[in-house]
Amino acid sequence: MIETHTPEVAVLLGETGRDYEIADELMRAGFSVYVCTSSQEVHALLRAGKNPVVLADAARAAAFDSYSLTRLVYIPPDPGQAADKPHVEVRVLGADPSAELLPILRAMRRHLALAAPRLAEPPPETPTPALWLLSTPPRRLTSPEGRSLPLTLTEWQFISHLFGERNRTLTFAQWQAVSAKDGARQLHNVAVLVSRLRRKAQRHGITLPLEAVRGAGYSFTQPCGDLASGTRQAG
Repeated sequence: MIETHTPEVAVLLGETGRDYEIADELMRAGFSVYVCTSSQEVHALLRAGKNPVVLADAARAAAFDSYSLTRLVYIPPDPGQAADKPHVEVRVLGADPSAELLPILRAMRRHLALAAPRLAEPPPETPTPALWLLSTPPRRLTSPEGRSLPLTLTEWQFISHLFGERNRTLTFAQWQAVSAKDGARQLHNVAVLVSRLRRKAQRHGITLPLEAVRGAGYSFTQPCGDLASGTRQAG
């Protein structure tokens, strides 16, 4: 019958994110545990006469291939493996037959299983918002449903400046400044312009998302783009 003994353990599993949980469980179980952040620290233990069981991932464990150390090596899960069946493999290399390894293996597998990556479901695709499009020539406004509204030059200018504002809100002052020589008429008649534009849109089966901003101007409340420029900018 082989007499077993409780080994010292050097935990070098920094890439898993579970090294401290493993170390804590092993210390509670009565093991002497060294949490090492590099292979150099394990080498320092060896120079000090220690002969610990090394817990490491495959890349770090390779640094001790020439030593007669017991190594418990964490093997990452296969990326193609089913997400609902994560598998953590811990290989035993250079095992000391007298070492008490089962409690260590159980602790590793228990905590590494929690850290095993699962194949995440792809996030749902965000649909591209349908846009209102402004084009010329001919001057027209097209709804997201594809309905087209022909525009006069003044109507086209109004919608164009409205689309061009960062927050899709055109103030009375901005609209007045469009034409210095005719600014007073434009400011006076902007409400009439919008009213006629709404009625014309309704005759074409279109409801314009134009809202009056009290005391300020008008706001376009749905995503829009500029077909004439070849770009689409959600707003």
